[in-house]
Amino acid sequence: MTNPRDVKYATESIAKWQDALKSRALLTTNNIAFACLRGVLHEVRARLNLGEIARFGNHLPAVQRGVFYQDWIPTEPIALTDLAAFEAALAQRLLPHIHMPEGITSDTLWVIKTESDPVASAALRTALPDPLRELWNEL
Repeated sequence: MTNPRDVKYATESIAKWQDALKSRALLTTNNIAFACLRGVLHEVRARLNLGEIARFGNHLPAVQRGVFYQDWIPTEPIALTDLAAFEAALAQRLLPHIHMPEGITSDTLWVIKTESDPVASAALRTALPDPLRELWNEL
């Protein structure tokens, strides 16, 4: 029996994303990279409506998709007026274990953008709230 591509490469994909984030953001461990990736994914999810959550999740690799949906309880999306509000919420999410590294939002979006295939990357971009999409476009 053959394994679906997502299953076969799931561990490789998340390890590659962690390594890329660790390197780009100058993080000291893969655990910190994973926590930052999870934090950004969860903060993005909190700002999307149900349809946007489904579209965004559908274009993530298998393990990253699982992380995106981890502990999700559907609620109304949190309005996102600017990047500063997103980063303030992310900093609170990461505490007390991790003090948010400077630039982690842009570094994480860069990893998502560059480690995704071009079709998935374009679909992920369209699901992002405006302030995050603007940041994505600058990367």
